[in-house]
Formats: sequence, C-alpha cells, structure tokens
Amino acid sequence: MKTIMELLQATNKDADFAASDDFISDGLLDSMDIQMLAIAMEDEYHITIDGTDLMPMNYTSVEAIRAMLRSHGVEGDI
Repeated sequence: MKTIMELLQATNKDADFAASDDFISDGLLDSMDIQMLAIAMEDEYHITIDGTDLMPMNYTSVEAIRAMLRSHGVEGDI
C-alpha cells in the first residue's frame, strides 16, 4: 500500500511536501491536484471520497489527509 507522501509525490513531482506546513497556502496543491490525489486515494485505499471531502482544509498536511482517510475507515501505516 502506498503512503500518503508517495501519493502526494506522484501528484506533484516537483513539490517538497516534507518542507511544507500547509500544502495549500504554499501552492503545492491546487484544486486539480486535490481531485487527482482524491482519485489516487480512492484507488489505493478502496474508498469513495465525497465532494464534501474535497475541501482544501482536508489537504493542508499529511495529518489532515490522514484524518480524512481515517474518517473513511482507512487504518494502518498510511
């Protein structure tokens, strides 16, 4: 299973997500990136991400993304 960081890097290869405190404010993810990341997470973790989960606040950090995924029942080393 791919980690959140691996999925982020696949979404935006040029971004330094590890150095960012806020992926949205730092311009590392835009609305199209969020949609692509959501599709990748749906495929990877076998979940359905609703439109309400596409809010930028759910994608500001690995922890924010992890919390959103856990609300969908994804557990383990993500």
